[in-house]
Amino acid sequence: MQINVTFRHLDSSPGLKEYVQKRLSKLEKYFNGPAEANVILKAEKFRQQAEVSIVGDGFNINGKEETQDMYEAIDLVVAKLEAQIKKLREKRKGRKKGAPKEVEAPLASSFEPLEEELPIEVERVFVKPMSVEEAIEQLKATGREFLVFNNPDTNSVNVIYRRGEERFVLVLPEFS
Repeated sequence: MQINVTFRHLDSSPGLKEYVQKRLSKLEKYFNGPAEANVILKAEKFRQQAEVSIVGDGFNINGKEETQDMYEAIDLVVAKLEAQIKKLREKRKGRKKGAPKEVEAPLASSFEPLEEELPIEVERVFVKPMSVEEAIEQLKATGREFLVFNNPDTNSVNVIYRRGEERFVLVLPEFS
């Protein structure tokens, strides 16, 4: 697992960086392929904050904890991420490949809608700045169908998706 540690309003400490790597290496066993962890450690007055984003193996997991002790914040966020990974792996294991997701039936009401309402699934995406070439490599590595990223060349959010085995389509926003 590749781990990137960023310090904000805090002096860079090799001991703290080593502690983060030691704690996050516990999560490596849950990933089959390559994974990347971005860690942001912040200090604001008496608050110590650890924010972690992990991308890999088709997962995009985020966690954030804030305490008075940085080491405690790191421990708490790693525990939170481990719980999220276990939950997602159980969901993935329970679902058969190619089978549609189960959707809860809406409660019966006294009126009937004119059109059938479609369930909408909301997924929050960590938009990482990367070039188009990096986005293609990330898409290949994760095996996902699409990737949302911030293109520093155009300074806008772009989407790239897979069309076939080795063809990719880049979606650029245009405003009128």
